Amino acid sequence: MAIIPDELQKRLCDQLCATVQVERRADDVLMLDAEFKFPDGDRYPIYLSESPGGVRLSDRGDTLMRISYDHDLDAFLTGSRGLLVERILAEESVAKDGGVFYLDTPIDDLAAALFRYGRALIRIYDLTLRSRSRSISTFYEDFANLVLQIIGEERVKRDHLLTDIPNSDAYPIDYWLEGKGGGQVFLFGVPNRDKARLTTIFLSYFHRYKLDFESILVFSDQAEIPRQDLARLSDVGGEMVSSLASGNELQRKLMRRAA
Repeated sequence: MAIIPDELQKRLCDQLCATVQVERRADDVLMLDAEFKFPDGDRYPIYLSESPGGVRLSDRGDTLMRISYDHDLDAFLTGSRGLLVERILAEESVAKDGGVFYLDTPIDDLAAALFRYGRALIRIYDLTLRSRSRSISTFYEDFANLVLQIIGEERVKRDHLLTDIPNSDAYPIDYWLEGKGGGQVFLFGVPNRDKARLTTIFLSYFHRYKLDFESILVFSDQAEIPRQDLARLSDVGGEMVSSLASGNELQRKLMRRAA
């Protein structure tokens, strides 16, 4: 079938217009409903308001709020990742005011501005996904190599299940070591927020049954753990090692406690 440019243009316009709608909320705020989505399926909230000479597109801080669920924002917006965020904003002509990303545009350029704005938010959020995937994929292998190098394979039990608590198969210990004086040392790797929360649950369970143990928690990057999650983990955990780069610190803590 031959492609007729004018007919194709009309079909594209009709289809694109069907996927972008302007909605007025009960509080009289205008929002754009467009096909830009977070990984969980929620759409990016894009708010419309007047600006000098046109329209302002804004997320009202929602993007960074979502990122804060998994990351410390101070850490996310500094260093190499912070530079990437600034680069993305510059390339897409998006501005940042506090925690809000916005773009001012003449009404005649609204369509192109919407694509730039949505693309910027997606690129910024994708920085969290790439960082998380890369961190998890390499952390556990590097962690295992470091532990075995310090302690030796014959002195450590991996994914150890205790025998003196109920439902022990639901609470595996990353690495179990015999402690000095007949005690025991529980070693956990913490690459992200989810593992921080899981380790908090594990340690709380062990304390509930009054087990005699010491714990050492080794982070991929402690600064990446949200403050509230880190605080809860600190309440039940023992020694902490901020990152795998602090191998000497881990060795010192292990050798002081392991038999």
